[in-house]
Amino acid sequence: MINLIAEFKQKILQIQNTDSLDDVKDLELYEFEMIDAIFEYGLKNKYSTEGFPGKYHKLFETEDENCQDFLSYDVKSYYVYKIALQHEDVFKMLKIYFNDPDVDYQDENCKEDILVSLKILETEGVNLTFNPESSGNIPVFRPKLPG
Repeated sequence: MINLIAEFKQKILQIQNTDSLDDVKDLELYEFEMIDAIFEYGLKNKYSTEGFPGKYHKLFETEDENCQDFLSYDVKSYYVYKIALQHEDVFKMLKIYFNDPDVDYQDENCKEDILVSLKILETEGVNLTFNPESSGNIPVFRPKLPG
């Protein structure tokens, strides 16, 4: 899994300094693919935080449309950030995701960036509680890390 995340990161680094709309779309796709891969890894390994995903397991299997809307990039990111603070293997993957190879990126810096990202998402109302009545009102927000 680490190799897959590293491959996506390399693709991002190759297109990072461009203004091309296609490149920007590719960049967003690779970011989404990395978060989605780590999200799926967390589910597969039964990593839980705040009762998530356990209390929604049956709902995920039904592929309920409202549930799928709930599982936005932001919610998946929030879950990944939370479990990265609990599980070293996920932390290592997220460190690759956040890392700028031109900077000496220490674990402490990564943990700090994860906490900042969590705070941003929480400020925007992102959490791990599925509420079918409000699933259409989930904000679309992609946090950018400081730096």
